[in-house]
Amino acid sequence: MSTDLHSKSIVIDGLIISDFNRAVFEDMRKGNLTAANCTCCVWENFTETMRNIVRWKKLFRDNADLISQVYSTGDILKAKKEGKTGIILGWQNVTGIEDQIGYLELFKELGIGIIQMAYNTQNMVGTGCYETNDGGLSDFGREVVAEMNRVGILCDLSHVGPKTSEDVILASKKPVTYSHCLPSGLKQHPATKATLN
Repeated sequence: MSTDLHSKSIVIDGLIISDFNRAVFEDMRKGNLTAANCTCCVWENFTETMRNIVRWKKLFRDNADLISQVYSTGDILKAKKEGKTGIILGWQNVTGIEDQIGYLELFKELGIGIIQMAYNTQNMVGTGCYETNDGGLSDFGREVVAEMNRVGILCDLSHVGPKTSEDVILASKKPVTYSHCLPSGLKQHPATKATLN
């Protein structure tokens, strides 16, 4: 019954981090996974992130019978129709842009669809959930959120501190997400009018 449900539904895995290879993609297909947010940057800088994307481009070519790259929501539906798993390239930190906001548009063109604002610790954008003091979104971070909104990259608040999360929710003109992990102590945000845990 669950196999039938998955075959009829749009099923998206909010985050997968792995040593991606054909066996992983075969498992995605066995599970009728429609799409997945696959990590291609955590601590990497610009150059290292570009290398990861180059590797992904080869994975797409070599496994075109199993996976396809997602640039838009239409690509998720297309993957479903073709019996493939759509791969949304995502980051778990903003380190790939270094201090260059202009890199966001470039990465969007390469297929990055989701970026987490911080990974557990403090960065130039805001504060991760492991920090004792959450200083919230930096001025640079506000510019990053605005540019992510403009180019169409989803702001992910997983592993982000509560104050920084609140600041992103209020600053973003587009929907945001917790793709896989809520910061501890975050019960409800008045802007969402929804319980988050």
